[in-house]
Amino acid sequence: MQQAGPILVYSIYRSDIPRFERLLAQALPNTSIHCACSPEQAAPYLGEARILYGWGFPREILSQMPNLRWVQKMGAGVDEIVEGWPDPVLLTRTAGELIAPRMAEYVLGAILDRVLRFDIARTQQERQQWQFFEIGSIRNITIGIAGVGEIGSIVARTLRRLGARVLGWRRSGLSSSAVDKLFAGFGALPRFLGACDVVVLVLPLTKDTKGLFGANLFAHCRPGAHLINIGRGGLIDEAALVAALDARHIGHATLDVFAAEPLPPRHPFWNNPHITVTPHVCGPLVPEDVVPHFLANYAAFANGRPMQNVIDVERQY
Repeated sequence: MQQAGPILVYSIYRSDIPRFERLLAQALPNTSIHCACSPEQAAPYLGEARILYGWGFPREILSQMPNLRWVQKMGAGVDEIVEGWPDPVLLTRTAGELIAPRMAEYVLGAILDRVLRFDIARTQQERQQWQFFEIGSIRNITIGIAGVGEIGSIVARTLRRLGARVLGWRRSGLSSSAVDKLFAGFGALPRFLGACDVVVLVLPLTKDTKGLFGANLFAHCRPGAHLINIGRGGLIDEAALVAALDARHIGHATLDVFAAEPLPPRHPFWNNPHITVTPHVCGPLVPEDVVPHFLANYAAFANGRPMQNVIDVERQY
């Protein structure tokens, strides 16, 4: 394999750095590899690095990398860096199929927690109260997947294998075998939402989807609907969501992503009993899972071959 480095590996998760370093050093023993988990640690290597492989790096460091030729995000989203992307730097992302199984498990857990009414069980346990209650079944609800791409399709198939009826929505009219019925185009969103007991957001954040899910669309949801967001926090108008929950038009929201992360201490989501907050844990970036994809792209980059999961900067995904 030809050498295309030096490589700067950047992750805000300090505990992951040794694993990334070990895996990359084993595969690329003759390549200069530097690791950092903060801008200060990265600073000595910005001038020479040709490749940035990272998660959580501030966009500002890109302008300090004169030799940069390729950036690969460890995750599947690029919304926080793609605006005004510097030409001719290549931008790629990790394949969604590598992180989708864990995301499907998160969605399934969130749905079953509500369907099986474990909230009642927890309350009764706190009160030391023994009282029968009837649980539901995933086979008796309709689940909507907004964003039937790589990740959304795997989530949909996982749920269908358990007997759920799964609807899909996507911006384009491309068909999908992952769902029982597909709705396409922004005009179809109200009908899609009105047909679902649970709505799962798996969309990228672009100029077209930012704040898309607000008061107008929430008004079309089934009363008591369960909203799950594993896409991007900016998809949701957060104030409108709080209002919809307070009015009980939306029954519950399970949120793993937020417009501002970490979620600010005084944010109204923290104390809302109808919201479950998780700190962006869905789809964790396990080094052993994602590094092989980077290495395949590295080989393609070094040898001038087509790369996988190249971002269309104009479409922002």
